[in-house]
Amino acid sequence: MTDAPSTDRSQSSREAGSPGEQPLQSPSADAPARRWLAPATRIVFWVAGLAALGAASFGAFSASAAGWQGFLLLSGVAFVAFLFLYALVAGESAARVLSEKAPQAASDGLASQAFEAMSDPVLISDVKGRPVWANTAYRQLAKDAAGLGATLGPASPDRVWAGAAGAAIYRLTRAAQARTQARETLPPLRSGVRAAVYRAEVSPLKSGGAVWRFAEEHAEAGPAGEEVPGWAEHAPVGLFLADGEGRVLAANATLRDWLGVDADQALKIKDMFLGDTAKSFARSRGSDTPVRIDVRLNAREGVEAPAVLALDWDDARPPRARAVVYGLSITGAPPGVAQAMAAHGDTAGRTFDDMFASAPFGVVRLDQADPETGLIEDANPAMVQLSAGRATPGTRFAELFDWTEDMSAESVFATALAGRGEPAEARLITGEGSREIHLFFAPSRAGKRVGYLVDITVLKDLERQFAQAAKMQAVGQLAGGVAHDFNNMLTAIRLNTDELLGRHPVGDPSYPELQQINSTVARAAGLVKKLLAFSRKQTFRVTTLDVTDTLSDVSVLLRQILEESVRLEFKHGRDLPLIRADKTQLENAIMNLATNARDAMKSKGGGTLTISTQTVDADDVRRAGAPNPKDGRWAAIRVADSGTGMDEETLTKIFEPFFTTKPAGQGTGLGLATVYGIVKQSGGFLFAKSRVGEGTTFTIYMPEHQPSATETEEIAAEKEARTVERKPADLAGRGRILFVEDEAPVRTIAAKTLVKRGYEVVEAEDGEEALEILEESPGSFDLIISDVVMPGLDGPGLLEKGRPYLGNARIVFISGYAEEEFSHTLSKELDVSFLPKPFTLPQLAERVKELIGG
Repeated sequence: MTDAPSTDRSQSSREAGSPGEQPLQSPSADAPARRWLAPATRIVFWVAGLAALGAASFGAFSASAAGWQGFLLLSGVAFVAFLFLYALVAGESAARVLSEKAPQAASDGLASQAFEAMSDPVLISDVKGRPVWANTAYRQLAKDAAGLGATLGPASPDRVWAGAAGAAIYRLTRAAQARTQARETLPPLRSGVRAAVYRAEVSPLKSGGAVWRFAEEHAEAGPAGEEVPGWAEHAPVGLFLADGEGRVLAANATLRDWLGVDADQALKIKDMFLGDTAKSFARSRGSDTPVRIDVRLNAREGVEAPAVLALDWDDARPPRARAVVYGLSITGAPPGVAQAMAAHGDTAGRTFDDMFASAPFGVVRLDQADPETGLIEDANPAMVQLSAGRATPGTRFAELFDWTEDMSAESVFATALAGRGEPAEARLITGEGSREIHLFFAPSRAGKRVGYLVDITVLKDLERQFAQAAKMQAVGQLAGGVAHDFNNMLTAIRLNTDELLGRHPVGDPSYPELQQINSTVARAAGLVKKLLAFSRKQTFRVTTLDVTDTLSDVSVLLRQILEESVRLEFKHGRDLPLIRADKTQLENAIMNLATNARDAMKSKGGGTLTISTQTVDADDVRRAGAPNPKDGRWAAIRVADSGTGMDEETLTKIFEPFFTTKPAGQGTGLGLATVYGIVKQSGGFLFAKSRVGEGTTFTIYMPEHQPSATETEEIAAEKEARTVERKPADLAGRGRILFVEDEAPVRTIAAKTLVKRGYEVVEAEDGEEALEILEESPGSFDLIISDVVMPGLDGPGLLEKGRPYLGNARIVFISGYAEEEFSHTLSKELDVSFLPKPFTLPQLAERVKELIGG
């Protein structure tokens, strides 16, 4: 029977020793209640109790017999006896309490010593997850890894791992609060000169709080190793090791899967990332601290994915960089990569969280419904990038914007919250100023608000370009219409002036004034041609050209307009492609560029004008800024000077009409606009590069033209028979001419002049009248001279409808303005001649003599 209590105590001891239970109770706690006093103490207790009771009873019933002295004596005995009883009871109670606490204190001291003696880091947290105690191993780890040894209390795990293990620490904390056990493998932690992977285990305490134990699993591979550790092969982030030259020495399977490359394929930084990441990688070499770079991953199937590249350079010779590539999504993969991998059987990237992270526009979640006072709870990577890293949790949402009087926070937020589905325009502050965005709001759970921000900077630029293009088109249409009427008037003035010059030759008092009129008409005609070139309404006769021959021809004129202080150099490229353009207009474009270069070098006392040619491909033209150039070879003509150059603001306006940097009266502002119109109308592109003080380079890109066999023969024959054209000495002739012109003054004076030179001229004021004349007398005319633009039936229409009645008649079109379709017609109808307005009477007579006068 005496063994039973011992057995019970052993069982209780085993139960109390189990994890999470209270320490063992004192052995006296298991004794029966009646044995709460020792035997000797019980004898003294009963004697004192009987003495106190007897003294009190005798004093109460025999006080009168004993007298007052006896009463006092008996009362004193009773009082002393009761004090003795109280002392016995109080002392026994205190002794009992002390006997119970002594084993507990001893147990606590042993536990503390046991924790201190452990080589694994150990941390104890309270009910709220705050660290309250840590052993020496944990404190040393916090000091070596994060420099947190100087704090008064132990550092929390999320500070020691510095956010790298945020998700794992969060799950462990939740498990501790839920009073459940949990285990997690944490990312590598660098402590001193080594890095190790720890396995964290959380065990709850019955009284509240939890015990955290961090057991080292293995050390990370050293910097000299080129093999990826097995544990890192399928990590949720991309890992690689690279040398200072940008060669990837090792990469884990995750990164290669993102890139879509085989395990044995060699990689370089420039192959893995787009843009200037390779340069940023090279600049970070030798950094003493980790480097973070925002990059665009060149992922599988051509996906361009925003990602973050974290680099850590070692002290080896030569240095190597350990790198982590990750995307801010729930899968760890950069946005877009997970979706590309889904086609290969991976289910990553199909959750709403990943959609939030990979959205191509900014998304923020606010902590309340009022966006003006709300704080950011969360933001996706696009929003962080759009705001240059300012959209962080805890930031006031309204502080991200650049508010003005016309675009205040109150008005913008009111428009976005109106519920009409219309976006509100605002300006988001970035690292380089601000960007225009569209702002939308949507309600979220718990009365909160979600904001969507779409970058519309490119859209706004396109709108401004479209408005500018519309304005230029309107100016071009106005210029074309004015040029048509103005050319007719100039032609009438010039023809009548030529007629008067015939009556007042050299030596006549009126001759100088008449020549002054002609000079003024010529200047006005040149201005009209520039307007037409700008509006792309000039008449082109496109032919196949050899660029080298064309520049050789124009070199004679260039040396005449350049001053002696300007040196002209030609650098002809080899194997240049043939182009198709109007030779005269292309020469005018080169002359205009050379004239501007001469003026730019004049203030520096002269310089060098270099005209060079080169064969390029479509990619070179695209890199220069051309939108969608056609494939094939292109001829590049560069006109470079060593003049004063231009700043960026001036460079953006040089092709606008009437914009000039020259003093008043020295330039019309139409020179470069003319060149731009000529090049664009020829199917090419024109670009300019300039730096203040270093000069300017204009580059003309013209597409290659594959000539037919006939065109090749004509080009060869032209080169062999190239001679100076001789003008006929006698302008008189014979022949019947139909002159079609809706402008009466031009028609009258021209017909009168031709009649004087022996020709028979029939006049028609429009196309319909001319067609009737042809139908009445088909095949009776030797030459048809017709204006191009006329009311009703125009010149090309007359040619088309009157072709059955022309017979062997030659055709001459006269015009100073024509639609693009006429240029195509003129290029196809090689037997059709063209005389641009305003022309002189000798020019008209020479053209007629060439065609039928012989």
